[in-house]
Amino acid sequence: MKYRWLIAMPALLLFAAGIPFSTLLAAEHSAKPPNILLIVLDDFGYNDLGANGNPQTPTPHLDALAAQGTRYTRHYADASCSVARAALMTGTFPAVNGLRPNHLGLSVGTPTIASMLSQAGYKTRHIGKWHIATGTLEQSPTQLGFDSWFGFLHNQETGGPSPDGGITYYRPSHINPWLYDNQSALTQYPGHLTEIFTQQAISFLDQQKGATAPWFLNLWYYAPHTPIQPPDDFRKKYPDTKEGAYHALIDHLDFNIGQVIAALDRNGQSDNTLVIVLSDNGGTNADTDNNYPFYGKKTDFLEGGLRTPMFMRWPGHIAPNKVSDELVSIHDIFPTIAQASAATPPSQLIGRSLLDAKRAPSPQLYWEYSDSRMFTYSILSADGDWRFTNYVGFRMLYDLVADPSGTDDVLSLHPEIAEKLTDDYFKWRKSARKVEFSYELLNNNGGAILRGNDLQRSPGYSGFTFAIGVTPLSAVSKEPQVIVEQSGRWRLQITPEQGLALDILGTSIAGPLLPIGQCSEVVISSYFNFSTLYPKNNWSLIDIYINGES
Repeated sequence: MKYRWLIAMPALLLFAAGIPFSTLLAAEHSAKPPNILLIVLDDFGYNDLGANGNPQTPTPHLDALAAQGTRYTRHYADASCSVARAALMTGTFPAVNGLRPNHLGLSVGTPTIASMLSQAGYKTRHIGKWHIATGTLEQSPTQLGFDSWFGFLHNQETGGPSPDGGITYYRPSHINPWLYDNQSALTQYPGHLTEIFTQQAISFLDQQKGATAPWFLNLWYYAPHTPIQPPDDFRKKYPDTKEGAYHALIDHLDFNIGQVIAALDRNGQSDNTLVIVLSDNGGTNADTDNNYPFYGKKTDFLEGGLRTPMFMRWPGHIAPNKVSDELVSIHDIFPTIAQASAATPPSQLIGRSLLDAKRAPSPQLYWEYSDSRMFTYSILSADGDWRFTNYVGFRMLYDLVADPSGTDDVLSLHPEIAEKLTDDYFKWRKSARKVEFSYELLNNNGGAILRGNDLQRSPGYSGFTFAIGVTPLSAVSKEPQVIVEQSGRWRLQITPEQGLALDILGTSIAGPLLPIGQCSEVVISSYFNFSTLYPKNNWSLIDIYINGES
């Protein structure tokens, strides 16, 4: 038998080899491990950095910082915010943690840069945007390795709560934003978001002056993400155009980063601080040509959507005034920080340290937007010469040697390369979906506890299937017999009144009575469609199969 329900769901508030030796200076770690300052810019395209060849964009502080270390001209991140941030913090492909590209967040216990550094004795703080999927406070920075945090989990939270206490979507704001201070309730702060984050960062740096423990500051700005809201004193410096407003927001962001670096200098922390600056994805191209000379924009699995600015400074360890065209990726940041700090990294990292002069070449890179209904992916060959993209069935191949901008589709000229990269992708896709967990047997009746990757093993977002053999107790119990449950999310049980009963995120479904003393195969398959922007369109499809009958 098969039971199917189509249910309208309420909105959920989820929130000297390798490179030239001159690039790196040989130096041993100082007695105190270096501090780490990781600055992430939001939707900041390759062409938004003046040092990348655009004299029109106002980034003097960022340009000066880049000149004090190594600037990489071929750094790949991702095409949208959540997945890029998950890749950065975990050092793995986002799909490994279930983000394809959206999910419920990172499961508590997922190894991160912060958890690694915390175990190595670092003081860790996150300031700014988080937005690793639609995580709630249960997936906030303090649940994933940070001692403390200040900022927001999801963009729309900055616009403040709605009259019913929920989040008002479609209303993010740089002006007088609503923010979290650790796990406290959202509170409105006066001023501009960029300045608020900067002052929080400077306060943290001032507090660490003279401290014995090294620190890790994860400073993730929201600028220049929409809405384009520069403060008036910067806005009046530029023409009254969309590009003028955008450049004013860039100028303001650059000025504030300059203040943070000045605080490092003032406190005598610059020489022993590794500073890494990058953008999470390409620009939108809505107000200016953010990603020139590369084709594509944010959300595109093309050069313009994936290739972003990135540079590192560490006096005495990274030589200044270096520009590298080596293929690097956002996955390399985690192992780089691990080597700098002498911390012990987790085993699943896929990148390599950019401080290692004998590092291997970059591995083949994969990106995807894939769920049960749509299928888009891209592969960059290991040598960096070819990009293959499949956009919902439309296949494209780009020769990045002949055309570095990634504009011209040459699939018809090289079908064999496209087929090889496609085969590589499907092999990778299968391996990336293996969910690691621990299994603890509780008794001889099959009772057990599963731990690890809790959110991936939980229904309630996109497609999910669960199967179990169930043998009801020989005597009818007056109390519900729980078959499987995950606290706060879902429960499958047998009740005296209903028989088989399923509850997922508050939605209850009654099934048939199962035969006493007989093992029955129970399969639950569901698909949940949730949108924070269009909550009225939320729905779920749930199937229950008993002993394979439909």
